[in-house]
Amino acid sequence: MKKGIKRIAMIALVAVMTAVACASMFACGQQKDILVVMREASSGTREAFDKYVGLENATFVSTAEEYSSTGNVREKVASTASAIGYISLASVDDSVKKLKVEGVEATYDNVRNGSYKISRPFLLLTGNGVELQPAAQDFFNYCMSKTAEASIEAEKGITTSDFATRADYTAPETALSGTVVVKGSTSMEDMIKKLIAEYQKLGGDKVSGVTFTTDFPGSSGGRTAAKEDATGNVIGLASSAKADAGYTEHTLCLDAVAVIVNANNTEIDNIDAAGLKAIYTGEVKKFSELNKHGQKQTERKSVQSSLCGDGDIVYYRRYRDIRVPDRRKRACVP
Repeated sequence: MKKGIKRIAMIALVAVMTAVACASMFACGQQKDILVVMREASSGTREAFDKYVGLENATFVSTAEEYSSTGNVREKVASTASAIGYISLASVDDSVKKLKVEGVEATYDNVRNGSYKISRPFLLLTGNGVELQPAAQDFFNYCMSKTAEASIEAEKGITTSDFATRADYTAPETALSGTVVVKGSTSMEDMIKKLIAEYQKLGGDKVSGVTFTTDFPGSSGGRTAAKEDATGNVIGLASSAKADAGYTEHTLCLDAVAVIVNANNTEIDNIDAAGLKAIYTGEVKKFSELNKHGQKQTERKSVQSSLCGDGDIVYYRRYRDIRVPDRRKRACVP
């Protein structure tokens, strides 16, 4: 009787442990299709990602989901076990897992030395043919000064070597007033808000009459705002370079586009451009279809390897990137 009870208890315990282990999509072979998460077409982050991967003219998988902000992409990937997406490196946190790209981690040093390939500038845009008003010019001067370096780095911007030669910001001698319109990239939102706060603190009474209107519809919105500015009060924001006769681009700092998956994803740690393209176009539907290098696994043709003692040929095939005998295919030597 006791043995029977123990046996039932053991079976129940195993069942519970199996259920817990299989709760994740990555356990027990029950892996769901990859959910592709991406930014909207006007996003500078998407422009940089698509250019690296080669997706400018691609047709995306029909199940892909588009989001209009960096935060929304991060939240979707964090809450979906099978998701993959991309966001600004400055916006990566512990809620998601950052993948290496071609074996290189997205870090500040790797962006500076050029080894991490998906990088882009954070840009301030000023309209051509219009002179910035004093308040807008003063804020612009602060953003481009050595004084702003600490605030930029506090928001995970990657400063360049030329900051060492930039001038320090000094508050204006006479009080300024007016409204400065800052509009554009969602990836730059936190950084710009930090810069505005520090500018107001440093300027004190001299800039207390300056008000700011901010809007973050994406890089395309920033380009349009700068291009159409006729007041001299507008500073556009863009998170990828796109030259135009209507505005001038000024590099504030650098950033990287990080490829992210769910924090509990144990299937993949590294990926390359071809693997990303295969996922985003729907050619690859599960993470298990990629090898350990993040490359699409290809079905290699069986090849003649050696002669069997009875004159048969042994063929080999690839299974999860391992070379194993293929007993399904045998042929006799003529």
